[in-house]
Amino acid sequence: MSGFLLDTNAISMFAPLRMKPSSTFSAWMDDQEKSNGIYLSAVTIHEIEKGMRMLEHRGASSKAEALAIWLTGLTTIYAANILPLDAAIARFSGELEAFATSKGHSPGAADAMIAGTAKAHGLTVITNNIKDFEPFAVAAKSPAEIAG
Repeated sequence: MSGFLLDTNAISMFAPLRMKPSSTFSAWMDDQEKSNGIYLSAVTIHEIEKGMRMLEHRGASSKAEALAIWLTGLTTIYAANILPLDAAIARFSGELEAFATSKGHSPGAADAMIAGTAKAHGLTVITNNIKDFEPFAVAAKSPAEIAG
């Protein structure tokens, strides 16, 4: 498999009530979607769901509702390209998180699982937080780099 795995912060650029991505990144996304080159991790779906539910608990129901509608569309559009967390990815993720931790980093499980998914499938992570993925030694680019 080849293509790009969008980190939660990259796909969230397209969420409602957010600052919109650059037109060049949007055009790049359109091109990649046409060639079926965009993937999401199930971990990203978890992170978006968690964020939406936190908004609900804080009383921001209109924001949460807008996110719920967006997430439903997102999971429908990308249904075939949402990569599950399976045993192989869990092992890659554990290996990468241990490696990063041994080098003095505290990456967190979510980023490790996204990095493990990218490694297992030979994908490049697209993220606004390149520094978060450097300790994993996986291919990663920012939306600005990719659209430039």
